[in-house]
Amino acid sequence: MKVGFAIPNNQGVENPNDLVDIAVRAESLGYSSVWVREHLFHSSYVAKRLGERPYHDALTILTAIACATETVRLGTSVLVLPWHDPARLGKMIATLDQLSGGRVDFGVGVAVTEDEFENLGVDFKTRGRRTDEILGALQALWTQAIPEFSGEFYNYKGLAFSPKPLQSPYPPILIGGSSPAALRRVARFGDGWHTLRQSPSQLAEGRRKIIELTEAAGRDPDRIRISISVPLAFTGKAPGSPLPERTALTGTEDDIMDTMRAYREAGLDEMVISVDTADLSRQNDDMSRFMEQLWPRL
Repeated sequence: MKVGFAIPNNQGVENPNDLVDIAVRAESLGYSSVWVREHLFHSSYVAKRLGERPYHDALTILTAIACATETVRLGTSVLVLPWHDPARLGKMIATLDQLSGGRVDFGVGVAVTEDEFENLGVDFKTRGRRTDEILGALQALWTQAIPEFSGEFYNYKGLAFSPKPLQSPYPPILIGGSSPAALRRVARFGDGWHTLRQSPSQLAEGRRKIIELTEAAGRDPDRIRISISVPLAFTGKAPGSPLPERTALTGTEDDIMDTMRAYREAGLDEMVISVDTADLSRQNDDMSRFMEQLWPRL
């Protein structure tokens, strides 16, 4: 199992350069990957968390991190596909993959913030169909010299598209969400399942369903990697949920170790830990404590 660190671009850190510094520190500590999240407006729960503080752009931060690091992989956890034009997004991701030396992990989802869709003029009810179509369009843009794609929302023909991603055939596509539609999307398009707010028991069940769906689609389930974003908090108090139902790394160090082992036993390939605060001292302290005191025990 690998471990990544979630860069707090979603926590209201004022100076975006501090986010790049966290990524550099994560790489030096031995984290395998760093991840950013995406919202465009302060909608619903985002507004409640941040007030007027900033939510920094995911791909801008990840591009700066790419230029400041050498080996750590660069993940999106997740980009909301229905908000993006596939040609523009495809060029941005391909350029970032080239810039970083092939380090991008392309996590995508559909989101549930209906007010944000309204502000963007995107039909909330079609977000699933639009997401599937964008994934198909991106695959065409990234693999065909003269892409041809015909769909309900997007159509391409007759023009070259460049650059292509450095990774072949393209950066790993990691599908977010845990709904039946999301799991079907993993089986159809995904190189991995990147979920959140799932307990070890839910993760194991989701993994079982993905294996069934992937086999039914004629694809190799062993090629699907399972990752999760999970919050970390050294509370020193026993977690309120039994071990199979925990959805966060909380409690004493021994409690956190037990939860990590439960995720590993459930079939997890990569755990992305987040410290959900804008407090930079706590970000750095908890990031270091986890890697130096807990990770070697796993």
